[in-house]
Amino acid sequence: SVAFATTTSVAAAGSLDATTFLTVATAAIAGGGLVLPSTAETGALKLIVADTGDNVLVKGTNATTGDITMTNIGDMIWCVFNGTEWAIGRSLT
Repeated sequence: SVAFATTTSVAAAGSLDATTFLTVATAAIAGGGLVLPSTAETGALKLIVADTGDNVLVKGTNATTGDITMTNIGDMIWCVFNGTEWAIGRSLT
């Protein structure tokens, strides 16, 4: 079973771990951005949500897409690890 209660808040650039389901960005994040882990269990899910109107950079490293910048409260990126990299979906306002 998947535990959806795992949540972390971030306010600075850095690498995300492979087991936390929900990451909430609470401040502007630039520079190195948020980086998805290089490996995870196949089928692992991650949801990254902006709780700030400031720019939040999510790097395309280890993902099927390039860099994504969230710019509004409520913007979100969902990620599924396909065994090789993170497949990305997004809802940006």
